[in-house]
Amino acid sequence: MTRYPGQPTERLADELFLIAHDDYSGKPLAAAVLVDSALAGAIIGELFFDGRITIARSQLYVADDRAWQEPVTDRALGEMVRRGDGHPLRSWLEFLAPRVRDHVGDRLVCAGVVSRTTSRGLNLRTTVRWPGLDPNRVARPRVRLNAILERSDQPLDPRTATLAGLVQSAGLLRALTPANRSAVANRIAAARRLLPPELRDLLNAVDAAVAASTVTVRR
Repeated sequence: MTRYPGQPTERLADELFLIAHDDYSGKPLAAAVLVDSALAGAIIGELFFDGRITIARSQLYVADDRAWQEPVTDRALGEMVRRGDGHPLRSWLEFLAPRVRDHVGDRLVCAGVVSRTTSRGLNLRTTVRWPGLDPNRVARPRVRLNAILERSDQPLDPRTATLAGLVQSAGLLRALTPANRSAVANRIAAARRLLPPELRDLLNAVDAAVAASTVTVRR
């Protein structure tokens, strides 16, 4: 896995999860179905950056089927091995999205970053929240990404550009606090164009999944 100067040690999906939820209440800061699609993309991104999968023509192929003793990505990779190569990225996003929030959230619970709370409303539906346990740690991904995006004199490395693209796809730019949101959106768009084709394909697939989810929710 290639490392870049200043690159965080946190997992990609963990950073996105923390950006996507309120630090104190643990509530999602965008529609849950949009966050879930982006988180599924982040899991695929983790596997790609770790060299465990490859992407060609918007289709996914397993490159290293060994377990890394990391439960979230091992679980996803195991499904990819069982179902075989060559399935579209969009299909994998739809497959992973329904449970991805629980899986990533539980990873952060095990790391002592957030807690998991449940409540039941009058309609008897169970609501899960993920309040932070360490204010500095839960805020760090948002602060880091916001600072990088507000600097126009430094290109984004591929991992940060991917994270920024996922944040934008999920409608989470408002979770950041840029002085000029329009300029930040343009900076993300420019960074996406410079990504390797595999990562551009991944973000395009996330955009398509998000668009489909939005249509479904509005019906």
